[in-house]
Amino acid sequence: MTQSTSKKAWFVWGLATFFYLYELVLRVSPSVMTDGLSSSFNVSASMLGVLVSCYYYSYTALQLPCGILLDRIGVKWLLSFSALLCAFGSILFALTDNLGIAQIGRFLVGCGSACAFISSLQVASTMFSAKYFVILTGATNLMGTVGGLVGGYPIAKAVNSIGWHQTTYILAYIGFAVAGLIMLVFPNTPKQKVARKQSVTGDVLSLIKNKQVIISAIVTSLMYLPCCTFAELWAVPYFMKKFNVTNEVASMSSSAVFLGIALGSIIMAIIANKIKSFNKTLKYSALACGILFLIMLYMPVSLYTALFVVFLIGILTGAQPIGFTCAKYNASTELSGTTLALTNCIVMLFGCIFQPLVGYLLDVFRGGVVDATGQRIYSVSCYTNAILVIPICLFVSYFLIFLMKETYKSSDA
Repeated sequence: MTQSTSKKAWFVWGLATFFYLYELVLRVSPSVMTDGLSSSFNVSASMLGVLVSCYYYSYTALQLPCGILLDRIGVKWLLSFSALLCAFGSILFALTDNLGIAQIGRFLVGCGSACAFISSLQVASTMFSAKYFVILTGATNLMGTVGGLVGGYPIAKAVNSIGWHQTTYILAYIGFAVAGLIMLVFPNTPKQKVARKQSVTGDVLSLIKNKQVIISAIVTSLMYLPCCTFAELWAVPYFMKKFNVTNEVASMSSSAVFLGIALGSIIMAIIANKIKSFNKTLKYSALACGILFLIMLYMPVSLYTALFVVFLIGILTGAQPIGFTCAKYNASTELSGTTLALTNCIVMLFGCIFQPLVGYLLDVFRGGVVDATGQRIYSVSCYTNAILVIPICLFVSYFLIFLMKETYKSSDA
């Protein structure tokens, strides 16, 4: 790349990843609003999980349409419209104490967020050399985890200071500003200039029939559970219960995971290049991450030891974006956007399933116990038994990686 092209590429990628950072704040922020949301809408843990995961329903459903659009029309207008959807959805969510309307608001936020991650990866794929893709994927994930960090302790402080409604309004205003910025200064991005003889349906079916793409996507999905299921929703209430702390203190647990992922996204990409293997990096990260979860759940650890453990979990979870690289290099170049979208669709589908699943398991293990005022009581053992599903899935991903073809050489990394 020439110097001017390089500067333009970094500018485009930077704006795309900034939007990804913003949508992560919106995605994660309910994790520090659980008490307020439960009180406002008078819902159980199961229903709270459903409310929050409404984001994932639309996010997941729109992955393939977004990927197809990226392969055919580019990024600029898709991103600006998406930012507006995020802002409108946030306002709707903040305006109401009606559960149904709140679910619609979260659904719209999910719609707006759907293209953020894959747009950043598409920019990395089309505007940079292939050998940089795994590093830029990790760096994109780093930006997202910065959003996760902002959605933790800083948002918890804001919620405790001005309430969850006002906090969500402010996030909505930021969304309008981001949309305006993208529309005003975002340059037109390269589109795939490939003559497509196959239909959209044919493209998607060819990827679904590609076993290596699907296995890579499932492994990527299972390795994302520490982030989407634990850090984004259940880490804060689990730490509040286990260590008897406020939501501000407990929010350090989700922040520790996201900080770990931010560092791990780069560290694991470097390790993969160093040992010249994507599969080994994924395999041993999944195994070690599962073991650390068992330590956190079953060993008598202090608050700060537990925070250190979840920080290490975050670092190991930083290997997860490598799965996108594996999927991409198992498909044709002209379908890169659709491949990334299909992979992210499956990843988010697991989020749709496992966020409410943990809530459902909490209600199952609660056994109908309530306090004197009728409020539901969830013990530490309830959380331990429910969250156990995450390390089990990590161990499953470890064995699935043995079925994956090593794609490191084809990446020219």
